[in-house]
Order: sequence, then structure tokens, then C-alpha cells
Amino acid sequence: MKSRPVLISAIILTIIVEIILIILVNNKIGGERLPTQIGRLIVQIILILWVLNSKSNIGLFLLTAYHIVTGLFGMYSRGSEELLGQILIGFHLIIGLVIYFHDWIEDKIGIKNVG
Repeated sequence: MKSRPVLISAIILTIIVEIILIILVNNKIGGERLPTQIGRLIVQIILILWVLNSKSNIGLFLLTAYHIVTGLFGMYSRGSEELLGQILIGFHLIIGLVIYFHDWIEDKIGIKNVG
């Protein structure tokens, strides 16, 4: 298995942000959105496990698509005019690109892949 520090870092950051969002939304409006948010987290974890345990790039593409589509849908949501909404839109779009192009980024910053 390759050492993929940019991909692993992006995945860890994604999970941390998702957990923080679950906590913040739960504290602000209660548990009514909790099932949807946990469902999103489960989908992400399934895609992440697929990416990390597969030699195929299908999981990588789907994880990237998930983030980009989420960012694009966020642009047209009610909260998109608020600063946090804009930050989350940017996060999803950027993290999607970082996940997909992690090999290229690692090459550009001089990280050698092992394996």
C-alpha cells in the first residue's frame, strides 16, 4: 500500500469537520437532522474505506464527486449567504479536488510514494 499523506490528511480533516458539524447542528436545532447527518457520515466512511482498500480509482472518484456535488448544492441552499455556509462550500470544493489530485500534489511538494 502506498503512503499517501495528502490523501490521508484530507480524509482525516473531512471526518473531523463532519463530526464537528454534527455536534454543532445537534446543539443548535436538536436531533431532528441527526439521522441525515449520520447517514452522510456513514456514506463518507464507506467511500473512504473503499478508497483506502482498493486499487481501483472508482472509490476515489465517488468520494471526490460527493464533495464537489455537496459543495455545489450548498451554493443554492438557505445558509449559503452566511459566512459558515460559504466556508463549507469552499471546503467541500477544495477538499474534493485535493482528494482527487493527491498524487499530483504529493509529486509537486516532493513527497515520495512508498510501495
